Formats: sequence, structure tokens, C-alpha cells
Amino acid sequence: MPLAELQTRLRRVFEDWGQPGALRVDNGEPFGSPTGYAPPPLSLWLIGQGIHVIWNKPGCPQQNAVVEKLQDTTARWAEVHACRDLADLNQRLAQQSQRQRQAYPVSRLGGLTRLAAYPALFSGQRRYDPADFQIQRVWQFLAGLSFTRRVSGVGVVTHFNQSISIGRHYKGQYAQLRLQADGQHWQVFVDGQMVKTYPAEALTRQRVEDLTVMTKNRRPNRNVVSSNPT
Repeated sequence: MPLAELQTRLRRVFEDWGQPGALRVDNGEPFGSPTGYAPPPLSLWLIGQGIHVIWNKPGCPQQNAVVEKLQDTTARWAEVHACRDLADLNQRLAQQSQRQRQAYPVSRLGGLTRLAAYPALFSGQRRYDPADFQIQRVWQFLAGLSFTRRVSGVGVVTHFNQSISIGRHYKGQYAQLRLQADGQHWQVFVDGQMVKTYPAEALTRQRVEDLTVMTKNRRPNRNVVSSNPT
């Protein structure tokens, strides 16, 4: 599924159920980065929206055991193997999700349904508003990380699809990149010494919102809801 479409669907979920305070995801794409290269665009957008992203450790699905089990149960209840087509699958999943929330009694909840035990499920207490996005949240998150890149044979490091020359005499060495707290520049360190600063061109509000922080030739996502800059 294209990132823009997935982002649109997440927005719909947030509009229907309220914005979550946190979202636990696995280490694979599109929310995780199996190579550890950099946080994916979709997760940076969630962070900017004020959602705490929790990444499972690689190869540890048990860290999200409740969700993994729920997916298995839902697939069995919906009899996915017997679905005629995608429309039939969607209808069955919707029916079983409603049953799970509103009709199925839960012993650990004293025989109540989940909706009866947690009526706030339908209250939308955390209202979703695209205008709540703050690029400063993304900058703060990235400023707490250090990224290691190997210097090319011509003395260049590449980060967030930006290439910056730091000198041929550093070729083959490893450089560490850190974002300044104000989000405006990357600092490049080699052997603990800062050797270069350069503008963090990709880390604008627009590029994070339209998921193009890793795209060299930016193509705006027309589905992005515009809002006042912060």
C-alpha cells in the first residue's frame, strides 16, 4: 500500500476513534526500519502529530503479544480462508470487530463486553486535529539520536537523501551525525570532533507531513491537510 494511502487511512481511524497517545509497531516497514538507517517517514509524521511511537525489538513479536493474538483470533472468527473476495473479507472483519467490542462477554471483565467495561472507546476523548502537528516534536526526537554513516571514497556522507562533502581525507571512516536542537542543521563528527555542519533541508514541516523526508525529488502528497505553520 502506498504511504500516502496508509496515512489517509490512519487519519480516518484517528477521526473515528480519537488520536492514540502511543502506537506500538514492529521493526519492519513502513513504521520501522529493519536496517536501522533512520526512522521511517510515517513514524516521523506520527511523532510530529504527538503520538509516541514504540518500536518492538527485531524478531520479538511477543512484545506485542496481545495484538498478535487478536489478529489471529479475528482471522479465525471471520473465516478468512472462506472469503470470496476483498469486499467479503472487509465485511467479515468489520462484523467480527464489532462483535469483539460490543457483544462478546469477557470473563476477566466480570462478564462485561469491552464496550460496557470501557465506554470511553466511543467518546473520542483525544480528538484528532491535523493542525496539532508540531515539527518541533520531530526535531526533539531526532536530536536525541546519533546516526552513523560511512564516508565514501570521495569524502561524502549521505543522510536523509542529502549528500555532503566532508573531505577526501576522511574516506572509508565512520562519521556520526547529530541534529541540532533547533532542527536547522546536522552536525558531522569524526573521532569525536565536529568537522562539518550543514542545513537539515529535508526536515521541514511540509516534507514530514507529506512523507517526503527521504525523497530526493519531492512530490507533494495532495492528500495532506494543510494547517497553520508552527
